[in-house]
Amino acid sequence: MIDWRRSRGGLGSARRRARRARLRNGVLAGVLLLCPGALLAALLLQPAAVRSESHVAAPVREVVGIAGNNLTPTDLDRAAGLGLHVVRSDFSWASTERKAGTYDFGTYLEFARQVHARGMRPLFILDYGNPVHTPFTKIQWRGRDERRTSPPVAPDQIKAYSAWAAAAAKAFAAYDPIWEVWNEPDHPRFWPPKPDAAAYGRMALAACQAIRAADRSAEVYGPAASKWVDGAFLTALAGSKAVTCFSRISVHPYQMTGDASRDAALWDSLRRRIAAGGQVKAPRIANSEWGRPVVGRVDGQAQARYLVRTLVSALAAGVAPNVWYSWKDAGTDPGNDQHHFGLLLPNGTPKPSYFALQTLLKELGAMRYACPVQRAGVEGAIFSGADGAKALVWAKAGAALLEPAKLVPSGWKLAGLVDMTGKALPGGDQRLGNAPVYLRLRPADAGARPAPTCPRPA
Repeated sequence: MIDWRRSRGGLGSARRRARRARLRNGVLAGVLLLCPGALLAALLLQPAAVRSESHVAAPVREVVGIAGNNLTPTDLDRAAGLGLHVVRSDFSWASTERKAGTYDFGTYLEFARQVHARGMRPLFILDYGNPVHTPFTKIQWRGRDERRTSPPVAPDQIKAYSAWAAAAAKAFAAYDPIWEVWNEPDHPRFWPPKPDAAAYGRMALAACQAIRAADRSAEVYGPAASKWVDGAFLTALAGSKAVTCFSRISVHPYQMTGDASRDAALWDSLRRRIAAGGQVKAPRIANSEWGRPVVGRVDGQAQARYLVRTLVSALAAGVAPNVWYSWKDAGTDPGNDQHHFGLLLPNGTPKPSYFALQTLLKELGAMRYACPVQRAGVEGAIFSGADGAKALVWAKAGAALLEPAKLVPSGWKLAGLVDMTGKALPGGDQRLGNAPVYLRLRPADAGARPAPTCPRPA
């Protein structure tokens, strides 16, 4: 299993494990050379092979967060009340270094304090250009000219950006932040005038190393790539030394569909592409921004279904944390999809996705992903924890027959069904659509603690 919290310290722990393994194998080889008769005993003493599993090992509530700028204390209270653990926000270079070498982090320090006081972690995006150090440039975006600050690409610019990032890491260490080096550098609007994987890699490596020098325990993510399925940028970046410094490779998986098998293939393909760069063999992945706007054919219910199903797919693939974009709608313009990604309307009224996430964290927040469910048109997962076990399932395509008795693990019995919003459902066989349903489970024998097992695919 992948424990996303083990990313602290980068590659150090992996190197120590590798050295211990080489030492153990060397001693064993020496013994066998001196005493061939010890072969059988040596084999018996060897630890049994353990099959690696890729799903997230942490409790669900520890790997889910939201993105949003200018969140108020009331917003943070509501986010913490939901059980969210990560809050992602821009961290502007231009607004915190208005004079070269002079940093003012006051507003962000207060935000970090507020987040930390509520038991959550800030995830700060170290963005974007700064006119003190980088020039303005023009780009075309959706048929209009835009004036943007260039990213740091020249050596003196990279040095200034890295010094700023290191100063931030030192100032915020007490609040246990996650640092993300830039946002979507594979997009021309965020890396003007056009994306450049080699230039980003040089900048990101310098900044990441500076952050780690300032705070040895810091978690650093990058590149927050938007075109992660087939984009040439991420393929090129996989060969950069920058990926060896990142705690996790962060992406924005808007291409996910909620089809567990398809999403699993996408995550697996991403890992293979990163590994093919030759820098990291087993890349850890973070989903630092994902969502779906309520526009066109996507209504509030569709957004809610998408949130739950794609989150389960990410947990199954060992992807964490998962940060929903965004907390609140940015506006009300029906022609601007960027206005409609939120869990809340601009006035704070919850959408169905808010209640779906609330239910998910209430039902599964203290539990851990255990194993997948794939049976007769039904897919999902089983989760377990100190208080028992639960299954979360939906129809893979269209509709399917939900037969709870065939999904309950051995040694358990059904204690109830609830829908995506927590509403109780009748027991027994019934029609299942693509809206997730929770099966509450309890041990068949009082006082027993059977390990949950998944039904065989059928």
